[in-house]
Amino acid sequence: MTQQTPQRSQTITLLRNAGFCVVASGVLTFLFPGQSIAHDAGGKPHQHETDVNALPPAPGLIFDMQAGEYILFDELVRRLSDRKYVLIGEKHDNPIHHHHQAHLINSLTQSDRRNRAVVWEMLTRDQQTDLDQKWQEIEISDLGPEFGWEERGWPSWHDYAPIAQTAKDNNLAMIAGNLPDDLLRPIIANGKDALPSDLAAKLALPEIPDDILARFRVEMAQSHCNALPESMLGGFSLVQFARDASLARAMRDGASADDVDGAFLIAGAMHVRHTLAVPWHLSRFEPDLDEQEIAVVSLIEVDDPSDNPPKAPDYAERFGDAADIDFLWFTNDIVRADPCANLTIGQ
Repeated sequence: MTQQTPQRSQTITLLRNAGFCVVASGVLTFLFPGQSIAHDAGGKPHQHETDVNALPPAPGLIFDMQAGEYILFDELVRRLSDRKYVLIGEKHDNPIHHHHQAHLINSLTQSDRRNRAVVWEMLTRDQQTDLDQKWQEIEISDLGPEFGWEERGWPSWHDYAPIAQTAKDNNLAMIAGNLPDDLLRPIIANGKDALPSDLAAKLALPEIPDDILARFRVEMAQSHCNALPESMLGGFSLVQFARDASLARAMRDGASADDVDGAFLIAGAMHVRHTLAVPWHLSRFEPDLDEQEIAVVSLIEVDDPSDNPPKAPDYAERFGDAADIDFLWFTNDIVRADPCANLTIGQ
C-alpha cells in the first residue's frame, strides 16, 4: 500500500465523512455515496451535483482563487514553481501560520531550486548590517532575542524560528525589509519629508492614489478600533504605504544580488495584497515584470461553524478585492482577547 503524505492524509480526512474524495492532478474532486465517477475525454472527472469547490473552507485546505478550486499542497508548490516573488501573508500571532510558511519555503526551494531571498516585515532596515554579521554565526534560537524581537512587540520568536532555520538550511539570504521604528512617528507628523534622503530616493514614494488612500483610511480606523482621530488617518495611511514600498524595495534589491533570483516575503496578510500593497510597489519598481511572476499566498483563519458559512471567495473579499490573493491556505484560529478592550491612543 502506498503511504500517504501527512498533508494529503490530513486533507482527505477532513472530507471523507461526507463522501468520497478523488484526487486528480493535485485537484480535489468530491462524490457523495451513490454517485459514480465519469470522466471526460482528457481523463478528468466531470463535475457532479456536489462540487467540492463550492463547499466552505476547513483548516488545512488550500484554494486557488484564479482556478476556483481546492488543491493539495504539492499542487500549490507546482503552481508556484519558478515564480520570482512569493509573498506569504500571515496572522502574526498564529503559530500554525509560521509553521506553514517555513514548510512552503523549504518545499518550493527544494522543488524548483530557485534561490530566493527571505524578506521580513519584522526586521527593520537599520538592523541589516547586524543581521548580515550574526545570523549565520549564532544559534537560530538566539537570533530573535539578539534583535529584540519580542521587546519590539512581535509574538514569540520560538514560533518564527523555523522560518529562519529553513532559510539557513537552504542557504537563503535574510533581509530586513521594514522601515526603522524611529521613522514612524515623524512620518505621521511630517509626511514623506521625514524620510532620510537616501531612503526617500530609493523608495521614490508617489502620492497615494485616491482609491488606495480611501481603503487605507477605512482600514486604519478599523484596525485601531475606530479610536484614531480623523486628522491622524492620513498619516497612518502614509506609514502603511511607505512600509509596503520598503518591503517591496527590499524584495527587488534582494533579488538583484549575485546568485539570488527572487524573494519570499514574510509579512502580515494586509501587506501582500496585489492591488494596493507590496505587489503594487513591486510593479512600480520593476515595470517590465510579468504579473504572473508575483504570487500571493495568504494564510487565513477559518470562522467558527455556522448555518451559513462563508465560501472561499468570501474570505478573499474581506481583504478588499477578491483579486488581491492568489491562494488561500486555511488554518485554525486561536483564542484571543478583545484587542479593543484596553486600547489607548497616543500613549
